[in-house]
Amino acid sequence: MRFVLAVIVSGFAVSALTWAADDLASIKDDAVRQYDQGNYDEALKTLHDLDNAHVLDGPLVYRLFFCEKTAGHEDDARKALERARQALEAEFAAGKSLEVAFYLANTYANLARSADAKSVAHDMTAEIESGRAAKPKSAIGLFQLGKLYQDQARPTEASSYYAKAVEAFDLAGGRYAGNARWALRYLGNSALSRSDFASAESSFARLTSLGGADAADWDVLAAARVRLAKYGLAAEAWRASVKLDPANGDDARYAARLADTAAAIAPLPLTVSGGTAFTAMAQADLEATLKSRGETALASQKRAAEAVRDAAGGQAESALEPKLRAELAQTLKLTRREFVAAGLEYVLRHYPIRDTAFREGYAVLVFQDRAWELPADPGSEVKAPTAEGS
Repeated sequence: MRFVLAVIVSGFAVSALTWAADDLASIKDDAVRQYDQGNYDEALKTLHDLDNAHVLDGPLVYRLFFCEKTAGHEDDARKALERARQALEAEFAAGKSLEVAFYLANTYANLARSADAKSVAHDMTAEIESGRAAKPKSAIGLFQLGKLYQDQARPTEASSYYAKAVEAFDLAGGRYAGNARWALRYLGNSALSRSDFASAESSFARLTSLGGADAADWDVLAAARVRLAKYGLAAEAWRASVKLDPANGDDARYAARLADTAAAIAPLPLTVSGGTAFTAMAQADLEATLKSRGETALASQKRAAEAVRDAAGGQAESALEPKLRAELAQTLKLTRREFVAAGLEYVLRHYPIRDTAFREGYAVLVFQDRAWELPADPGSEVKAPTAEGS
C-alpha cells in the first residue's frame, strides 16, 4: 500500500511524495523521536506533512497540538486539541490502550476537564491491575502509567512507576529528557512533602544535571539542601536559579547570600534563644525575630563605638576594652546565627525576603560581613616585613 502527499500552492499540485507503508512508519517514528527529544519545531514540520496526508492517529494529533502550542500558534493548537479529543475518544472506546489513555487524559487536562481525565486514568489502570491489559515494560510505558496514577492522585503507585521509568530511560541524544524531568520533579516534590529531604535533594540534583531545568527546580534543590545543612551547595543552586531568571531573582540572591553566610558560621540554631523552633514560627514571628536580631547587631556596634570614643578621652584613637570586645563579639556571633536561621526559614516559606529586608532596614546585614564585625583596634593590623635598609 502506498500513500500520496500532494503539496498544493494556489490551487495547483506542484509536487508529490509517495510513501510506502514502511516509509510511513519510519516518518511517524521520526516525528515521535523529534517530539520526545523536545525538537518541537522539527516535529511540527513532520506532523504537518503527515497531517496533509491524513494519516495522523489520536496520539499524533495530540503531539501536533502540543507543538502548535509551543510555537505560539494558539488558534491552530486549539483546533488540534479538539481533533485530538475526538480521535482519542474513538480509539479508547474501540479498545483501551495505555498510550491512548495517556494522551486522552492529557487532552482532558488541557481542556480543564479534570474529572474526565481522572475517569480515563482510572479505567486504564483498572484494566492493567485486573490483568486484562499487560503491564508496560518500556520506559515510556512505565512513565505513562505513572502519569495516569498521578492523574488519580495516587502518589504511592505514581512514585513507584515514575522511579522505574527514570531508571529505565535511555537519555542518549536527549530523548525522553522531558519525561525524566517530569518524573524526577514529581518524585522530588513528593519527597519534600514528606520531609524526606535526602530523597528530594537526590531527585532534584539528578533533574538539574539533565539540563533544561527551570529556576523553580533549582530553588527546590536549594531548599532541600538547606534542610540537610548543605548550605554551600544550597547557595550554588540559588545562584543557578538567578542565572535562569535574573529579572525575578532578587529573593534567590538574598537566599544565596544567607546560605553562603550559613556555611561560614554553621552550625545554625534550630530554635531562637527564647526556645521556639524556627520551623514552628509564623511569618510575623520570623519577621519579628529578623528585626530584633538586626536591632541587636546595630546596638552592639553602637555600644562598641561609644566605648571607643569614651576611652579615647580626646586622643585620636583608642582600643576597645578586651572584656567588652569579647562580650560584644560573642553577642554578634550568636545573634547572627539566629538572624541567618530565621532568614533561611523565611526564604523556604517563599516569603518576600528582599522586600521585607529593605522595608525593615536590615538588607545590609544580609550582604555585608563588616556589619557583624567590631572595629579593629588601632595598631592591630599586622604589617608586612620590609627589606633591611628600605
